[in-house]
Amino acid sequence: MSTNIHFISAGAGSGKTYSLTQKLKELLSSKKVTPAGVIATTFTKLASGELKERVRGALIEAGQLNVANQMEQSLIGTVNGVCGEILRRFAFEAGMPPDQQVLDEAQGDILFYQAMEQALADNKLLIRQMNATCHRLQIMDQKKQLKWRSEVKSIADAARANNQSPDKIRHLGKASADQLFQHFPKATTRDLDEQLKIAIKQAMDGIDTEHDSTNKTRDYVSLITGIHATLYKGRATWPEWIKLSKAMPGAKSKDFAEPIADIAIDYDKHPHLREDIRFFAEQAFEIAAASLTAYQLLKTQKGLIDFVDQEQRLYLLLDNPGVRETLREELQLLMVDEFQDTSPIQLALFLKLSQLADQVIWVGDIKQSIYGFRGSDPTLMAAVVQRVTEEGNEPEILENSWRSTPELVAYTNNLFVPAFADTLQPKQVSLESARASFTDEPAVELWRLQGSNKSKRANALAGGISSMMTTGRTVIDKGSKPPRAASYSNIAILCRTHANLDEIATALPAQADRPTGYAGQRRNPQPHQLRKPGSLGNPPYGLPQRPGHQVPPMVGR
Repeated sequence: MSTNIHFISAGAGSGKTYSLTQKLKELLSSKKVTPAGVIATTFTKLASGELKERVRGALIEAGQLNVANQMEQSLIGTVNGVCGEILRRFAFEAGMPPDQQVLDEAQGDILFYQAMEQALADNKLLIRQMNATCHRLQIMDQKKQLKWRSEVKSIADAARANNQSPDKIRHLGKASADQLFQHFPKATTRDLDEQLKIAIKQAMDGIDTEHDSTNKTRDYVSLITGIHATLYKGRATWPEWIKLSKAMPGAKSKDFAEPIADIAIDYDKHPHLREDIRFFAEQAFEIAAASLTAYQLLKTQKGLIDFVDQEQRLYLLLDNPGVRETLREELQLLMVDEFQDTSPIQLALFLKLSQLADQVIWVGDIKQSIYGFRGSDPTLMAAVVQRVTEEGNEPEILENSWRSTPELVAYTNNLFVPAFADTLQPKQVSLESARASFTDEPAVELWRLQGSNKSKRANALAGGISSMMTTGRTVIDKGSKPPRAASYSNIAILCRTHANLDEIATALPAQADRPTGYAGQRRNPQPHQLRKPGSLGNPPYGLPQRPGHQVPPMVGR
C-alpha cells in the first residue's frame, strides 16, 4: 500500500465537505498543487459539482481568481466519470474507441437479463428445475415471485465487483453449499416424506372438527390438508415443513398433531433439503458464469461498456508503462470521497492511482456504508484504516457534529460506539456536538403504530404527525438561527418500499382539505428524492387528527 495516504474519518454532519473544500483550496492557493494535477472522486454527480463549485468560490473569496478560473482543468467526478475520462484520453493504449457508449445501471441490468435468457435458451429443463427448486426453498420476492434470476445476478455482480472471471466463479457453488452444510446436523436415513404422509393422514382421519370446533383446529386441519396434497405432488416447501414443526390445533386435538411436529422438526436432517440447496447453489453459479460470458459478448457486439467495465479496463490500463509515467508526472493530488462505499475493484484501482500521486486523501465513515448491493464492503475500509495507521499515518478524525443537537449526538454515540467496538476505537466513532441545545423536546421518540395492516398503520402515522404538529414542535433554520415552530415541509418520512410511500402519501392528504403531490410517484428516485416534502407539504391548513388513530409515543431522551 502507498505510504502517502492521508485518511480522514468523517462522521455524518462532521463538516466533511467544508473540510475537503478548505484542504483543496489551501493546496491550490499555496501552489502545492495545480487544478490540472487534481483527480477527485465522489459518489454522485451532484456531490462532485458541489465540491468543485465550493472550491471555486473559496478561491475567489481568497483572491485567487486565476486559480479559480482553472478549476475546469481538474478531474472531479464520480468514480465512473473519472474512469471514463482517463480511458477516453488513453483510448489508443486501452484498445478502445474514444467515444465510448456507456450503459447506465438500469440499461446494464436489462441487457444482463437478456444475456441470461440467451445463456439458458437451449436448456428449458434447467429452467424448470430451477423454478421447482426455488419454489421448494421459497426463494421469493415480496410479490411472491420466484427470484432465482435475481440471485444469479447478485452472484454475477459480486464476481465483477471482485474482478473475478466467469471461469473463476463457475464451480464455487459446490464450495458454497459445502460451507453451509457444516452447520447442518447429519442427514437421516429415515423416509421422512413417507412418515409425514402417514402422520398427516392419521391426523386428518382422527381430528373431529365438530367435537373440536375452535378456529385454531380448523386452521390446522386446513394447513395439513393442503400440505398432504403437495407432498404427493413433490411440491411441499421447506418453510411448510418448518410450519408443521410448530403449528398445533386446539387442546382436544393436540395428540394427533404431536407426531407430525416430531417428524417435521427433523427437516434439517432431510436428504432432499440438502439436494435442493446443493442443486440451487451449484446451478446458480454455473448460470451466473454462463450469463457473464453472454453479457460480455452482447456488449461487444453492440459496442457498449458498463460502469464495471470502465473500472476493470482502467485497472488494466494502469499497468501500461507509458500511461503510468504520464500520470506520474501530472498527478499531484488524488482525493477519494465516500471511501466507505468502495468495492474491491475500486479499491484496487485507487491503490494503483495512489502509487502515481504526490498526495493522497481518502475520506469516509464506516458507519455510513450503505451500498453493499453494489459490491461495496465496509471491511475494506476498516482494513485500510488499520494498514494506514500501521504505516505511521494516523487518520485525521473530524470530531465535531455541526448538524445535530447534543442530545441526538449522545444518542447515536451510545448506539454506535459499542456496535463498532470490535473494529474501531471509540474516538473513530463518537462525535462531539458543536451546537447548543435549543429545546427541551426529546431528540428521539418511538411511536408504536396501531393497526392490523399497512393502510391502518399509514393512517396512524399520518394522525400522529398531525397531532405532533399541533403541539408546536421547534426547529432552527440554518440561516436565521432563532427557534421557530416546525412546518410540514420540515418533516421527512423514510420508507422501506415504494408501496409504503404510496400508502403514507395517500393517508396524509386524506386528513387535509385538499390533496397534495408527492415525489414517491417517481419510480427510480435519487437518494434526495426519498424524502417527501410534497406529501407533507406546507399547506395553509391544519391536518385534524382522525378519530381512532392512536399513536402513543414512547419518548426517549
